[in-house]
Amino acid sequence: MFDTLRTTLLITLAILVLAIALRRYKQYIREKHTPVPRHAELLNVEVVYHPLRVHVLVRLPREEEVFPAVLAADHSKMLSWPAMRLGAGSHELEFPLDPEADGMLHFELGSSTQRTERRFMVRNA
Repeated sequence: MFDTLRTTLLITLAILVLAIALRRYKQYIREKHTPVPRHAELLNVEVVYHPLRVHVLVRLPREEEVFPAVLAADHSKMLSWPAMRLGAGSHELEFPLDPEADGMLHFELGSSTQRTERRFMVRNA
């Protein structure tokens, strides 16, 4: 009787250890090797003078509504433009800047799922 119980417990323990190892392996694969969804990328931000404007290169993985804005050095909103719907792929955008803008600024590109910022410098002399 005890031999049967011992054999049953050993088999159950082996199955339980195997199930736990399999679950941890699945969790490891899900966390480390599953690709993450792609997000909007701000590839390039440059300032163009005369007239003062910011030129932005953006790449989107899918069609999205984006909300462009310029933030001051302390990240307070300085300028914003109306939301625009852009298709998948690369887009070159230009936005006018305030002629009084000077110093370190941040360009922000927001969407429904993320917010991306890039720093740029405006030098009015």
